[in-house]
Amino acid sequence: MNEINRCAKAYSLSLAVTCVFSGLLVFLKELNKGVFKFMASVTVHHWVTHGFFDVAVFFLLGFALSRIRGGQGPAVSDQATINILVGGVVAGLALIIVFYGFVD
Repeated sequence: MNEINRCAKAYSLSLAVTCVFSGLLVFLKELNKGVFKFMASVTVHHWVTHGFFDVAVFFLLGFALSRIRGGQGPAVSDQATINILVGGVVAGLALIIVFYGFVD
């Protein structure tokens, strides 16, 4: 069986974190009008800025994680990587559903 390589692990973990970050950013910008106005002023729309932040977090964190441990990447098992990835995606989705379903 093939192992997940260091970059795939790093960017999988980065995606998990980015999904949770994105869900939390929805809460922050929608509940804090100052943050909302700032994000709307940076680009043509607050969602565009939101997307830029998500992409930046994903690539910067993925790059950093792929370089840790002397370039060996994260010391996480393949199964743990998959579990973290699925958990992060589900958590990010749940945050957005909770906000737009119950808070907004």
